[in-house]
Formats: sequence, C-alpha cells, structure tokens
Amino acid sequence: MSNKKDKELVKLAQGIRRAFKGVKSELNDHLESINQNTSEIQANQGLLAELEVKIDKLSERLDELELVLNPNKAKSLNIKLTPREQEVFMTLYLGKALSLAEIARHLGFTQDMVNMYVFNLVSKGVPVRKELVDDVLVFSLEPEFKELQARRNVLEIDPGIARQLAMHNL
Repeated sequence: MSNKKDKELVKLAQGIRRAFKGVKSELNDHLESINQNTSEIQANQGLLAELEVKIDKLSERLDELELVLNPNKAKSLNIKLTPREQEVFMTLYLGKALSLAEIARHLGFTQDMVNMYVFNLVSKGVPVRKELVDDVLVFSLEPEFKELQARRNVLEIDPGIARQLAMHNL
C-alpha cells in the first residue's frame, strides 16, 4: 500500500513540477514582453525630450522674430522695479494664485504695503491676473509672461533677490 501511495506522490509531484514549469515559462514570456515595452518607452521618452528641446529653440526663435517684427514690444518691456516690487513679483512668480494676506505673510510686509506694490506692478505694465477664489481675491502672473521672464529675465530681477526668495519658496 505504501508503494501505491509513493507512486501517487511521485505522479503528483511530477504534475506539480510540470505545472510550475508551465507557469515559469509563461512568466518568462511575460517578463520578456515587459522588457521590450520598457525599452520602447525609454526610446520614446528620449525622442520626446529631443522634441521638447527643439520646440523650446523654435519658441525662442519665434520670440526673436516677434521682437524684430514688433520692436515696440521690446521697448514696452523696459520696466524697472524697486527691490520691494521685485520681492512681490518673485513671490507671485514662484507661487500660484496668492491672496494679499499670503504674500504679506510670506514677505513680512503689511497687506497695505503688498497692495501698493501689486498696484505698482500693474501700473508699470506687469501682467498680474486677479481672480476671486472662494470669496478671496488672489493674484498671479500671466503664464506667457512667466515663460518670457524665465527665458529672458525681461524685468532684470536682481539675482540676490531671486535666490533669496527661491530658497524660501512657498
């Protein structure tokens, strides 16, 4: 009787081994297809990065052409900001939509001071957006202007102020 049980156990063990070999084979096939897909994804990411660089270069060239075709635009960007106005600008530049209270708290100014500096920025032609969010007036910069500032530093922000505020980013 033990011989019969031994044969059944051997047969069962062989069946389990075959099943595991089948599962292992399927998993290896699956792993190989995952590796192929990963390689394709990495290649596509490389191509996308190259395209992004080329698009950035084209964007810069378009900006240059626009300035050549419309020289008044270049002159209109001749905006000089005081150091305090630069601090308020950089807070808006580094942050998202912020209320006067949030800007004041971040810079250690009063809300009245911040209100005056934001008014000065708008008066000097800096495109500051105003929105009402949950019954609170918030301020932000126009995204296109943010991009232009990032590429060309059109407002000639003092590097020390920029560095100081970037370190204490919101």
